Amino acid sequence: SEAFFTGLSGNVQSTCRRVDRVIFKGSTDPIQIYHAPSGSDWSNDHVDNHSELVEMTAWDEDTENDYRGLIRDAQSKIDSDNEISHRDLYDSMMNAYLDKEWTMCKIYSHLWIKKWPGDRIVVALI
Repeated sequence: SEAFFTGLSGNVQSTCRRVDRVIFKGSTDPIQIYHAPSGSDWSNDHVDNHSELVEMTAWDEDTENDYRGLIRDAQSKIDSDNEISHRDLYDSMMNAYLDKEWTMCKIYSHLWIKKWPGDRIVVALI
């Protein structure tokens, strides 16, 4: 949870990924939910429905034209060997999801799942 996460050291926080924001029954304040990493989180192994996930997150020509800069920037982050770029893209995807920016979330998750087809968090998000 967010309270536990904020008590972690910066080094440990940097390894965790935000996965959702929820409001528990009886509360009005949203709580961020984080996931601590495990070895198989970013697996390159395909999930059984990988092709379906890629197809579900694909975009059309109008979206390609409207979001050309965003797609180019996101692709450069995916192609980078820099883990900070990958984390930045993941955070952008989660922000788009939480802010209900569905087209942006779809673009980010499509590129992500093509690079890391076994990422269990993004598979669940899709």
